[in-house]
Amino acid sequence: MLLLASMLAILCLFIRFQGIQYVAAYSGNGFARNLPALDAYPVQGHGGTATCTTSQPINVLTYNVMYGSTFIEDMAARFRNGDTGGYLPWSRRFPEIRQRIASYAPDLIGLQETHTDTDIALIVPQEKYTLVTYHLGSFQYGDAALLFKTSRFSLLDSGQLWLGPDPELPLALGFRPLAMIRYVNWAILREQASGFTFLFVNTHFDNAGANKEPSSTLFHDRIATLAKGMPIIVTGDFNSTASTERYRRFTGADQTPPLLRNAYTLANEPAVTATLHPDNRIDHILAGGPCQVVADSWSIDQRPLGNGQAMSDHDPVLASLRFMP
Repeated sequence: MLLLASMLAILCLFIRFQGIQYVAAYSGNGFARNLPALDAYPVQGHGGTATCTTSQPINVLTYNVMYGSTFIEDMAARFRNGDTGGYLPWSRRFPEIRQRIASYAPDLIGLQETHTDTDIALIVPQEKYTLVTYHLGSFQYGDAALLFKTSRFSLLDSGQLWLGPDPELPLALGFRPLAMIRYVNWAILREQASGFTFLFVNTHFDNAGANKEPSSTLFHDRIATLAKGMPIIVTGDFNSTASTERYRRFTGADQTPPLLRNAYTLANEPAVTATLHPDNRIDHILAGGPCQVVADSWSIDQRPLGNGQAMSDHDPVLASLRFMP
């Protein structure tokens, strides 16, 4: 009994002091890749001696698909008599989700609550899109997966920033013990036709205030500030509406000019019902940088599945962005 208690104590200490994360760092893919420096991809903003490269319209999608995992469905079948929280299981939802995403024809996709590469391939054709997500050997964690159209963009660099007290440590369990693993996924992309180069970011903040409050500060300091030196497009489920102080913090909204702006605002504030307004939503598409950026469109798709049930507990958010001198 004493031996068992000692082993449990050691295990708890191992987890408490991030032993799993250090093992992953030293035996797997290592520590997080450094984000690019502000001058890594120099751009002179509008009004300067040089000009920004004009991009073609970039169609962007952010979507939390809710438990997009065959593993979670299998576990529900085994231990919860198939109960998936009142929603249709993933195997019943993904065919219509795939059709819906294809109809949007997005150039950039930020997904949340997906799991493995195989799960993601069920809704986004891998022959058309390049996937960036976290791998540790055979372990795959796509909670903040991002994808881009392979025929249009080239990948220059990519990595993850972990939402925890040590952002470089992989598989961070948040800012409080045993929270959900959360990260910021990023990629430097270059538009092949124009040479327009930008940072594409996708993330999923935890829903607990103990985690999303410090995550907001970390996101501002490590991600949003990069908008001072390079164009940025951000997608994500931030578990924060645009009316919160937390949102203003991670977007740098109180700075002049703001670091990141909501695509809704960039689209000249289209008329929508109050429930669709970003002040009442937690999924956002953001953009910023030294170049001018406009949104030709912004919308939310609230259509249910064909049988009338919800496709997810979140709605897809879409925007078409353009950067110019």
